[in-house]
Amino acid sequence: MEEIQYIGEHLLPGQIGKFAVVLGFVGALFASIAYAFATNRRDTNEFASWHKLGRIGFTLHGLAVFTIIGTMFYMMANTYFEYQYVQLHVSEDLPKRYILSAFWEGQEGSFLLWMFWHAILGFVLMWRGKQWEAPVLAVLALVEVFLMSMIMGVYIGDMKFGSNPFLLLRDVMDIPLFNNADYVSLIKGNGLNPLLQNYWMTIHPPTLFLGFASTVVPFCFAVAGLWTNQHKAWLKPALPWALFSGAILGTGILMGGAWAYEALSFGGYWAWDPVENASLVPWIILVAGIHTNLIAKNTGFSIKSTYLFYILTFFMILYSTFLTRSGILGETSVHAFTEMGLENQLVALLVVFLLVGLVPLFFKRKAIPSPKKEEKTASREFWMFIGTLVLVFSAAMITASTSLPIYNKIYQIFDPSFEGLTINDPIEHYNKYQLWIGVFIAMLSAFTQFLRYRGTNWEGKKKSFWKHIGGSVIISVALTLLTKMWIDANAWQYVLLLFTGILSVVANLDYLIMIAKGNMKMAAGTFAHIGFGLMLVGVLASGLNKEYISTNKVAQRGLLEEEMLEKNVLLFKGMPMFMSGYEVTYERDTMIGNERTFQVNYKKLNTSGDVTEEFTVMPTATYDNKVTKVAAMNPDTKHYLHKDIFTHIATLPRKEYDFEFAHEQEDSLKYTTFNFDIDKPVIVKDTLIAGGKKVAVQTEVTLLQINKNGTHPDYIPVEGDIAVSAKFALSKVSPDTVFYAEPLIVIRQNLLYNYPIQMNDISLKIRLTEDIFDEVLTLESELDYSPFTMKKGDKITFNGQEIQFNGFNREPQHIDYEAEEGDIAVGGIFAVNNEYNVQPIYVIRENRPMSVKDEVRNLGLHFRFNSIDPATESIEVLVAKGEQKKGLIPVDIAKNSLRTDYIVLEAIIFPGINFFWLGSILMMVGLAIGMVVRRQERA
Repeated sequence: MEEIQYIGEHLLPGQIGKFAVVLGFVGALFASIAYAFATNRRDTNEFASWHKLGRIGFTLHGLAVFTIIGTMFYMMANTYFEYQYVQLHVSEDLPKRYILSAFWEGQEGSFLLWMFWHAILGFVLMWRGKQWEAPVLAVLALVEVFLMSMIMGVYIGDMKFGSNPFLLLRDVMDIPLFNNADYVSLIKGNGLNPLLQNYWMTIHPPTLFLGFASTVVPFCFAVAGLWTNQHKAWLKPALPWALFSGAILGTGILMGGAWAYEALSFGGYWAWDPVENASLVPWIILVAGIHTNLIAKNTGFSIKSTYLFYILTFFMILYSTFLTRSGILGETSVHAFTEMGLENQLVALLVVFLLVGLVPLFFKRKAIPSPKKEEKTASREFWMFIGTLVLVFSAAMITASTSLPIYNKIYQIFDPSFEGLTINDPIEHYNKYQLWIGVFIAMLSAFTQFLRYRGTNWEGKKKSFWKHIGGSVIISVALTLLTKMWIDANAWQYVLLLFTGILSVVANLDYLIMIAKGNMKMAAGTFAHIGFGLMLVGVLASGLNKEYISTNKVAQRGLLEEEMLEKNVLLFKGMPMFMSGYEVTYERDTMIGNERTFQVNYKKLNTSGDVTEEFTVMPTATYDNKVTKVAAMNPDTKHYLHKDIFTHIATLPRKEYDFEFAHEQEDSLKYTTFNFDIDKPVIVKDTLIAGGKKVAVQTEVTLLQINKNGTHPDYIPVEGDIAVSAKFALSKVSPDTVFYAEPLIVIRQNLLYNYPIQMNDISLKIRLTEDIFDEVLTLESELDYSPFTMKKGDKITFNGQEIQFNGFNREPQHIDYEAEEGDIAVGGIFAVNNEYNVQPIYVIRENRPMSVKDEVRNLGLHFRFNSIDPATESIEVLVAKGEQKKGLIPVDIAKNSLRTDYIVLEAIIFPGINFFWLGSILMMVGLAIGMVVRRQERA
């Protein structure tokens, strides 16, 4: 069979990418081996040559990673859909600003982002690592070997190693499409998940992955310390890296919370989702490691703990990778990736680097120095170590709960009938235990700062210590009582947490002002501790005082289900609704691409009903890439210094939420045809259910005019269209409220397009039928015009009809005439049988004469104002007899058409939420300051 010669494929980028993958793998393996030899020969003449080879290998690896990423961006920017990864994540209409987001949407892209940061960090270590470069980069390069294997895409026997992002579609699927040599022109891209099409997806993942990637450096230093038996020397260079990693990883987690709060609709910044937990746990253990690193550096205690915590930090990063990429969390987390068949590799990655860290730690544990004298209970290091144990306990509890899917999978191997353990209310479950972690950490951070390492001169400093702590406690009690008047902390546990949070702030401010006196070297930890205390206050304020203001039970009962009345209001477009001191109006909505933006106006009212404040929010609904269903509801938030008003659309009419359902509903509507004559009302009778009873209603529908150049909000004219609309007035017979509708029907290249009008206020839907063209359109080629010259008052008889010319209209109006600047237009006024009035128009536009026809449909008479003679004040009119129309316009009307002009709103006030954001940011600032200070110490 002859091989197909495919047309339009771009094979070169894929070939370059595949070569770079192999080069990256080989370069990392070579670098790891060379640096390992250099480390083992660091005191010999061979060190320099192996060291140089290691640098060459890692440089080649880094350049290969950059080449892979650059090639993938090139393919995605140029929409080479013949490649599977491009086709899965990009579409032709995807805005270019989301190419970055599309790149790391998939597993291969996220692994590459991880390796990109490792390469950058490796180059920095080449530059600044000095004597630690060889052992640290030997371990880092080994990590890269395993990560590179994740994108190799090769089989050894039945075992698959990695998923290659440069595979062609025809390499991974066998479908008839690929029998076509020009298949490339026939495929489209799936595009980026609409949930990810926002700026947070552009900035959050690279920050978070830099945090993930940076945890490898303290791990590498720990392994290097064990490898070279320099159990104290590694602590100093590792500390700035650990602080950097803590600041960046924490910022990435915080950005994830901000993304959830600003762009997702669950109403909060943290949901204890398994993937959220998987990123939080390594950060907690890393913070514990930073504290033991400080202890070890200053006192010699806790070196073993520092080794262990840095090893566990990186292990938990790998464990979180396993959780999110193995598919095991598919049913328990909205963040997890789907299964890709890399589970065995991920397990190998976990096991190998756990052994790389723990095995030498176990065998060298006795050689690791540790002061024989126990820490004094009055020493800073004693209470710092207690704090690290509390942090690790917190991490262990979170990990145990997050790992339930793994436990269930293992248990089901031995007992297939086991249904598995689940956490029904994650927020309550985690908060119940983590509350006490917050209490202990806040208390420890309040007084530990005032203690000295090794408990130096405790007797001389004891009085000062109790003075500062006692004063802080008194001030904190007073502030807690005042704050409790604002925060609804009724349970004693919450009061205790509030007190310890405030105590942490007060005590650390005291230390910053009275002890550190603004010294940044001493202030780094203080900033972080103040931030932690403020964060606790913000958590309590925004959590306990959270208030749903979108409620009006009296007005909404009957419109919403009973269980929704506590949190939601239904808003009809243009109709104000009162809720919790606000008048709220759903004003309008606009659809651009697959995003629908709703404009909701708030007016805050005082007790007198006066408007004291007004603002507008714009929550959105994002539809899927095919624009068939809503993929996500995105909130909008009005920010104040002391609170936020969080607004999102809880739901839409199903016809607006699911367009496929809307088409089904449209097909199921029962239309009745009514015949209309101009200005002659037709009564449409209907039966509605009100208060559980059938109520007869009548709607008076009047055809006002026919427009042969019709318009409609959803209609975009194309040259050659024949578009006809009909304007109707609709009113309930009682009360007499009038609504207007103008449905449209279009013929375009022998295809018929219908644009009905939904009359939401009276639950009717009106559409025109194709029969309207027969009634209102007559082809000019079928008309035989006869010319007549007439002056004002003249009468003629044409085809048995008396026609009188009654003069001129200097400002003519006609439904088929739209005046343009510079037009000279005059209308001729004619009466037919003293019963019908017609007014054809004579127009001069840009020195070219033209005429606008008018007609008497019932008689089949057509008039054109052909010319005018100013000297004799006479005109030439053309009159033709066409087919006499029946005079009735057939129109379809569907009764009980469900209305679509409403939204269900949810609005929440989050008091004091800025305490949370400020506190979280201060924590990261404290870590960053610490990193800068420790870096300067090394320099």
